[in-house]
Amino acid sequence: MDNYGKVENCKMHDIVHDFIQFLTRNECFIIEANRTIEKLSSDSVYHLTMMLAAEGPLSLPTPFQTCRKLRSLTIFNARRDTRIDGDLILQLKCLRALNLSRIGVKEVPKEIGELLHLRYIDLSFNYDLKELPDAMCNLCNLETLHLEDCYSLEKLPKAMGKLINLKHLYVGGCWRLSGLPKGVGRLRGLRILDRFVCGGGDDKEILELGELGSFEHRQGTTLSIVGLGNVKDAREQAQKAQLEKMKYLLKLTLDFGINSGDQQRISDEEVLNALRPHQDLKSLWVSYYEGCSTLVFGNWIMSLQHLTHLTLKEFSYCESLPPLGKLPYLEVLQIRSMVRVTKVGVELLGIEETQTSPATATPTVIAFPKLKQLYFFEMENWEEWEGVGDDCQVTIMPCLSSLSIELADKLKQLPDFLLHNRPQLQFEDMR
Repeated sequence: MDNYGKVENCKMHDIVHDFIQFLTRNECFIIEANRTIEKLSSDSVYHLTMMLAAEGPLSLPTPFQTCRKLRSLTIFNARRDTRIDGDLILQLKCLRALNLSRIGVKEVPKEIGELLHLRYIDLSFNYDLKELPDAMCNLCNLETLHLEDCYSLEKLPKAMGKLINLKHLYVGGCWRLSGLPKGVGRLRGLRILDRFVCGGGDDKEILELGELGSFEHRQGTTLSIVGLGNVKDAREQAQKAQLEKMKYLLKLTLDFGINSGDQQRISDEEVLNALRPHQDLKSLWVSYYEGCSTLVFGNWIMSLQHLTHLTLKEFSYCESLPPLGKLPYLEVLQIRSMVRVTKVGVELLGIEETQTSPATATPTVIAFPKLKQLYFFEMENWEEWEGVGDDCQVTIMPCLSSLSIELADKLKQLPDFLLHNRPQLQFEDMR
């Protein structure tokens, strides 16, 4: 399990593994496409994993073409282009799970809509796949659809609302996806949606940001919201999204897109101030925000008392940094491409200037008590990093083990609190 509660792998005892293999020796096959198989009971094969030949269309070896009870099919190959024949799909009427990940699929045949028993489809990492057939929306029993990193995918079928049993929809890394169809908002059983694309323009068929609030039972731990700079009726839509009710959400990305103009800055401020996440959030990434520095996080950033990872990138109009030193569990902080920041002062530490004097400071004050890794990248106008003085009794970054500063050529020197009594601190990319 990773830092955000996602199960990454499971371990099975060797004896249990061998026993299961023995029990399923006639049900599960792993073969090469050009391999010759002499004896095979077609009624006994339920699960097939196939390594494709270097060339030619995707087809089942002859003995498997009569396996009418096949429940799962996984294809592996090293090609860049795999053509799926519609006739092959029609041989798989009993299929429950289909894995076509990373095999260079450019087009999914419409015959896939005939596989009415399908529960699981993985089409991820097919970089040239541009669209899905409308017939896929006939798969009324489909529960999981993986489309991660299909870079060329531009749209999803309009009739997605017909997938009444869909629980998991993964579209992370689909950079060209212009929006989600309205039908997705009607999927009341949807538990996991890893990426929400805010469509621009007046397309009435695209799901709006406010409709994200309809996923009241969403259980995914990771969510990326992109295109926030395109949102119309910004404040109202952001409030309707109700991120604060997503109690399972641990990792959140808010991407405003690359925009400009005074009106855009006002819109970004309204959206960010209204997008208050649940207080248990652990990781936050905010990028391309064009609001002013005094309203960077509205009034909610300090409520994230469990936050461990924070990245702020491309804040075009930010001239100072928020008091992040008050976050008690923050371990990793990245500040990237803040072109208007010329000075980093004690405001970042979350302490008042009066607290830096020996007369008022107390040993119990700790700024960044858990911070381990600190990164600054592409701070082209950053000239000064203010220290606190040798007599200051405030403890600053006691756990810091790694500091990286890259592409900040104007910075003259490091603050005093980073230079004294730091035997474990590693300086990386100091250029």
